Amino acid sequence: MYDRIIFAAVAAGLLTFAAPAYAADPATMDVAGIHLGDTPQQVKAALQQAGYKVTETRKTGSFAQRVAVEAANRKGAAAPNPTYAGIAEIIAMGPHQERADIQFAQIAGGDSVSRVEVTIPGTAMGDAAMKAQLTARYGKPDAVTDQGLTWHWCAPQSVKICGMTYTGGELNTAWPTLRGSTAMGINSIILEAGTDADRRLKQAFEAAVTAQAPKTNQGAF
Repeated sequence: MYDRIIFAAVAAGLLTFAAPAYAADPATMDVAGIHLGDTPQQVKAALQQAGYKVTETRKTGSFAQRVAVEAANRKGAAAPNPTYAGIAEIIAMGPHQERADIQFAQIAGGDSVSRVEVTIPGTAMGDAAMKAQLTARYGKPDAVTDQGLTWHWCAPQSVKICGMTYTGGELNTAWPTLRGSTAMGINSIILEAGTDADRRLKQAFEAAVTAQAPKTNQGAF
């Protein structure tokens, strides 16, 4: 498990960061001590260490519950009563007006962090201080866009297209990404698992459902 390093500062010099202990790969980075793939227990421990207070926990159906419902639907049987054993999101407030939104994917092993966003009002931290903190925390960005307002750190597979966009969005979002922004008077740091993780999760879900309710691939006609 990677070291937990607090990201909770409102001005340059308020917090001293250790040099990054990882290569420039968002899959190994953390925001407020939270990594992609962390469990809710790990998230709450990291938030507490960083001085955050959890204000809301939103529930959802777990992987197993969703599989059971879909399998019942395929069999034409009554679906189990809806219950919510999984965690969809944890929201917390930091000691310096930070807000942390942590979203979870429902995987076979439980709840797994898929997205972390920390926002800090521009009134609490200026652009220059934010960029200085980002550089000290994560090193030189792989790409800078939006006239210098958005900084990107990309996975090794997508460094060459880091920050590039097309009509549907950014090109590098298949793999883990981290970006920092100082736009619209709000500082933000967003860490995301990427669409490839979503694709693999859908495959795992389909396999689990098919194991319980195999398709016949034929009809009585």
